Amino acid sequence: MAIIAVREPTPDDVPGVRRVARRGWEAAYGDVLDPATIERALEEWYAPAFVRESVEREDVVHLVAVDESGRNGAVVGDAGGWLPDADDPERGVVGALYVDPDRRGAGIGTRLFERALDTRREQGVTRVTIRVLAENAVGRSFYESRGFEVAAESADDLFGETRPVVTYASEI
Repeated sequence: MAIIAVREPTPDDVPGVRRVARRGWEAAYGDVLDPATIERALEEWYAPAFVRESVEREDVVHLVAVDESGRNGAVVGDAGGWLPDADDPERGVVGALYVDPDRRGAGIGTRLFERALDTRREQGVTRVTIRVLAENAVGRSFYESRGFEVAAESADDLFGETRPVVTYASEI
């Protein structure tokens, strides 16, 4: 039986965060995005220095789910880049939420998400927005099942590949 702990990451967790992000992106977008687009996104947004900065920043809520039943304490989920909105301190922006695809359905994403929301509530945030590629059915279903509603639809240019995006929002 897995023992999952949700905690703040340390710099030692950076490789695990990057691995979970890669597996999450490949599972969510492997049939949708060009492999080169996925690789470019991972190289830029999950570069070791970028992840390390996110882990160490005080204004970012960053959490990991770690399987403590093994000797290594492998990272199996990541909630990263939860920033305050620069124009509205009562609004938080969700950067990313990934669970290793082999661990989905075990409540790990829910635990990460709820803990991150609790942290933001404690900081005075009352509304959260989340941007998701429209083709990410798993992500969209997750947020919708938690009461988030579509607030806007747009398109993003992902390194030359334009994709529809859905922005979800909810009071927390």
